Amino acid sequence: MIGEWKTLERKPPEDHRIFKIQTRIVQSPRTGTAMEVKTISIRDWAMVLPLTAEGEVVMVRQYRHGIETVCLELPGGLIDPGDFSPEATAKRELMEETGYEAREYILLGSCFPHPAVLKNRGFFVLASDVRLTCEPKPDEGEDIEVVRFALHEIPGLIQNGSISSGMVQLAFYGYFMNHRKF
Repeated sequence: MIGEWKTLERKPPEDHRIFKIQTRIVQSPRTGTAMEVKTISIRDWAMVLPLTAEGEVVMVRQYRHGIETVCLELPGGLIDPGDFSPEATAKRELMEETGYEAREYILLGSCFPHPAVLKNRGFFVLASDVRLTCEPKPDEGEDIEVVRFALHEIPGLIQNGSISSGMVQLAFYGYFMNHRKF
């Protein structure tokens, strides 16, 4: 049976503005071997899947430094300390990044994006009957283009690689699986 690893030492975290790197010395319950591991702490985030009354998805194109290219994604961002729920974050991020508001925000589900090294959780929120109400107000570090696609086009965009983010793909998977929790 798999057991939990014992923490022998926890070093002070390295602060890198939006995330912290924690180094620990841990001991294997199976072998007794001690080794150094690193984990990344970042706040939880919410991603919003905004649908118009006409059956279109409001998406964003933005440059992603990790892969050094422009990506087609859903709006979203880190949950701020003042946000009382993932739905509140989804509402704020949708407005900031696209200028759209929704009639209703429904939590589709959540996941741990990469539990081997990341300690955060991602939430997926459906925003229904969205409408443009103002100009977008992206953060100073964001350059965003707002685009719309018919919902039926999404599987093809995933299949041809236009939507390459695994988290965006997972959000659509959750939606297309009849809004079941995932």
